[in-house]
This record gives sequence, structure tokens and C-alpha cells, in this order.
Amino acid sequence: MRKIQTTLLSVAWLPLVGCVITSNIGNTGARPITRQESIATWSLTDGENELFNVIVSSDGAAVSTWWKGEHGTAGERGRWELVDGALDIRYGDGWRDVITTAALGYHKVSYAPGLAPNAPTSDRPSNVGQAVLLTGDEIPFVGVWTIPGALAGAKYEVIVALRSDGMAMKNVDAISQGTWQIEAGTVHLYWADGWHTTIENAADGTSFSKSWKPGLAISEMPTGSGAVQRMLQ
Repeated sequence: MRKIQTTLLSVAWLPLVGCVITSNIGNTGARPITRQESIATWSLTDGENELFNVIVSSDGAAVSTWWKGEHGTAGERGRWELVDGALDIRYGDGWRDVITTAALGYHKVSYAPGLAPNAPTSDRPSNVGQAVLLTGDEIPFVGVWTIPGALAGAKYEVIVALRSDGMAMKNVDAISQGTWQIEAGTVHLYWADGWHTTIENAADGTSFSKSWKPGLAISEMPTGSGAVQRMLQ
């Protein structure tokens, strides 16, 4: 299973996105994954069969919502490339997820830190499972967000991870779990400690958030508000 790593490894050695290198990474006879379908939001599972998401961007960046690592709700950062028809995602913490096509959908194999860049990917995978290409209204919201805190200033920003299964986690407060759902186009986050947060995407591509402390109704003045950003690299 994935474990907390104590060293952030560099991913600067990775080839440019879209390049194809020689490797046995792909499944023999499997349909190659195209670049177009790779650029998406994926649902994967870790070694404890717990869901997390990976947002794969056109600029070669990948961001996960796997919040069990040393960076918590900030997740993992990495780069991706297509290798022999497989989507190969390598994160800065040393972990690697390889997605290939399967008879029904997609297949994922994960490798712990330490696998050499060009090593055969048949060597000691840490876990395997299904990969699911996410569809639906939740796509623009799944991922890692920076949200203004109750006090003004960047040092009070809250980092929030939203998973496609409706679970949420924040990097502040003793009780940091919550759930989220979309109501009339606005995301409502219901935190277990009583806080209530909303995220709304505007037509111009910007996003805005409001937060209410426990005991306040959303019809009252919010405790905090401001522009928010979804992390894509």
C-alpha cells in the first residue's frame, strides 16, 4: 500500500508529455490509451482499497487527492507521459501509477518509490486495481483547493481535497473530515466540526468560496469569503 514518504524526490528527469519511450510497460495486446483520453480526472484505489483521484492535465502535470502522505490534503504532485500505450504517472514522492486499457475499462498498477526510471514494470508492483475515467458534474470540483480562512492573509488559507466519492478533508482543525455535494451548481461542504463551506465556479473561469462557522446559517453573513483556486500542478 502507499505509505507516508519522508523525502520529496525530484521529477525533473521526466520526458516531455506525449513522448513515447521504449519499455515493456504496456499490456501486450491491449488497446493503447490515447493522449486525448488520458487528459481527464481518474478514480483509483490505494493499497487499502481507498479511493483517490488524479487530475491529469494537458501541460503534463498530475495532481492527486491522496491525502495520506506527508503533504496531507495537498496530495501528490507529478508528471505523466504515454509509454507503449500506457498512461505512466510519476509523483514527486516517488510513487508511480500506470494505467492501461483492460477488457472492461481500465487497469491500474502502482509502484512504491525505488523503481528505476526504465525498469520493467512487471517488477514487484505494490498494488493493482481498477481505474475509472470520471464523468459527471463533479469533474470541475474534484481535486485540491486553496480556500480563504476565517482570517485574511495567505498564511490562513485552508487546503481542501475533494474526492469523487463525496468525501472531503481539510488541513486545519482537530476534526478535519467532511462531505460535499453539488446543489444548484454550487458545492456545499459539510464539515464534521460544524463549519459550512461553499465553492462556486463563475462563467469567466474564476471560483469563489464562502465559509460559515458552527451555529451560523448560510443566510447570515459568512465568516470568511474570497477567491479560491483549484490546484492543477
